[in-house]
Amino acid sequence: MAWKEFVRLVDPDVITGYNIVTFDFPYILQRASNLGLAMFPYIGRIKEIKTSFKETTFTSRVLGTRETKEINLEGRI
Repeated sequence: MAWKEFVRLVDPDVITGYNIVTFDFPYILQRASNLGLAMFPYIGRIKEIKTSFKETTFTSRVLGTRETKEINLEGRI
């Protein structure tokens, strides 16, 4: 069973892991894109919205500049 099919079958409220937002999801989504899996990114609960990520930068005097990633996974945490 493919990962996307598993997510649809189980329909979890929360998907968690270590460094999942800044590494795992971007890597999986980029790999699916490279393999030409056009329907793979639709793993949120709202089936018409494509899951994607974007790189962001946060700057503060205390922490300095931090680069991170944000992901939209509609309907899931």
